[in-house]
Amino acid sequence: MNKKFSKDFICAATLTAVFAILAFFRLGNTYAPQSYYTTDSSNRDIVLDFGDYIDVTSLSVFLGNLNTRHFSLSAFNEVSGAWEVIGDTNAESVFAWNKIDINYNLRYLGIVCTDDQAVLNEMVAQGPDGSVLLPANYTDYPELFDEQEMFPNVKTYMNGTMFDEVYHGRTAYEFLHGLTTYETTHPHLGKILISLGVLVFGMTPFGWRLVPVLFGIMIIPLMYLFAKKLFKDTYIATATTALLAFDCMHYTLSRIATIDIFAAFFILLMYYYLYRYIQNDHKYRRANAWAGDRFPPQNVYVPLALCGISMALGVATKWTGVYAGLGLAVLFFWHTLSHFPQKQVMRLFGFCCIFFIVIPLFVYAICFIPVVGYTPYKNLADKVIQGTVYMFDYHSNLVAEHYYSSPFYEWPVNWMPLLYANDAVNATQVSSVSCMGNPVIWWAGIPCVFYVFFCWIFKKDKKARFLCIAYLAQYVPWMSISRITFIYHYFPAIIFVMLMMGYTMMKIKEHFSWGRKAVTTYLVIAILCFFLFFPVVSGFPVDKEWGIKLRWLKDWILVL
Repeated sequence: MNKKFSKDFICAATLTAVFAILAFFRLGNTYAPQSYYTTDSSNRDIVLDFGDYIDVTSLSVFLGNLNTRHFSLSAFNEVSGAWEVIGDTNAESVFAWNKIDINYNLRYLGIVCTDDQAVLNEMVAQGPDGSVLLPANYTDYPELFDEQEMFPNVKTYMNGTMFDEVYHGRTAYEFLHGLTTYETTHPHLGKILISLGVLVFGMTPFGWRLVPVLFGIMIIPLMYLFAKKLFKDTYIATATTALLAFDCMHYTLSRIATIDIFAAFFILLMYYYLYRYIQNDHKYRRANAWAGDRFPPQNVYVPLALCGISMALGVATKWTGVYAGLGLAVLFFWHTLSHFPQKQVMRLFGFCCIFFIVIPLFVYAICFIPVVGYTPYKNLADKVIQGTVYMFDYHSNLVAEHYYSSPFYEWPVNWMPLLYANDAVNATQVSSVSCMGNPVIWWAGIPCVFYVFFCWIFKKDKKARFLCIAYLAQYVPWMSISRITFIYHYFPAIIFVMLMMGYTMMKIKEHFSWGRKAVTTYLVIAILCFFLFFPVVSGFPVDKEWGIKLRWLKDWILVL
């Protein structure tokens, strides 16, 4: 084995393995209630008989795929022979435990589901001391009381959905079961990918997070390949990849069943292949100026084809893939006009039409196949057109507010982290999952961005130009978006910031005798910062006081 390759393999594999261990750590339970009881307009009453009058403090419901189900609760008074209304309540989160307060002394508990339909996977009643109370007539509702052992001592992200998993994880389940599709505001490839984990491990936290975490792991060696191709330096490639491996946001997005990690992976992949194409095509044309109308060889056109396929997968995951495609177009035409292919223009045009228009449209369309509408579609084309129009209308007309929303200009400075989950574990500890960047990485990235832009504009550096255009393509489109936005929308852009940081570290290493030591010292600080914030981004139980101490900026609400 080539010594250089061996060293690269060891560096990339080590970073990948370390991140994989961290990413799978407490990813989620491999079990959750699976059987379900369905109510409808003709079967909406549930009566639980506890055998004697006892104090019932709460009822926890593990909700199926229909969110925000409403219930009317009442207790039967054997003296008056009438039902006494306890109150109306609801359970909101799908595939999660929803606690409903009862606080009533009763024997018979009446539960009326007031929606047209409700899917209930399990019910657990508890007494004042937290003990589980099994109704005497539990056999009347076998689906509701057959998985009592799965009821957790503490409700956390480990045993249920968090944040947008209630949309994307739920839709993955609906795809597998041919149910009406709930989440239709994004293209569907990401949810199809999530469904693969559910298919293997069931509708469990581990199952719906499995494929996202695999993509979060795979992006590590991809980043290494890209950095090595850009900088041709094993140390700098390792340093650049370490920034991604120990970034808090990358860690969090890899461990939640949403589509952002897929989009980021495909965006990085398409730019990696475009860069390979530009490099190979430049070498080919420089060495074969006489080539005439011959089409470039395989090592030139294959990366371009793979770039188009990667773009197709990105667009079919999230429309941010379209933003990325605009950056690809700028870079491609810039290179093509600088290395005009003479008689190959029409062949190149036809090639690009196939891989950057036909294939993306095809992949985008087939990802609508599992979609089931509230009303039947005429055909696949009708499904795609209606779905796309709905997505555009939704995002262009969305009027909403959210405490953790943040405008684009706050993202680079990590101003407003997004709290995905926060659950009390005991009197002093919480399980918190925050979506935020590693501040040592994100803040250091800001001057690096300016430096790389300087190298492009004033030094005409082609690598700097490539990185700047790629970064702008992920960031600038958000500046015109009127709907509410969140910090995770910056994630595809921060990946290119990390590559810009790699570029800067390369220059420091080349121009200063102390450069390598400085870069190493910085990386150690960045890694230490990652572990400093690890408890509040991983959900690992931590003292609430620790989360409060980590509030370096006023809007860093990392625990509640």
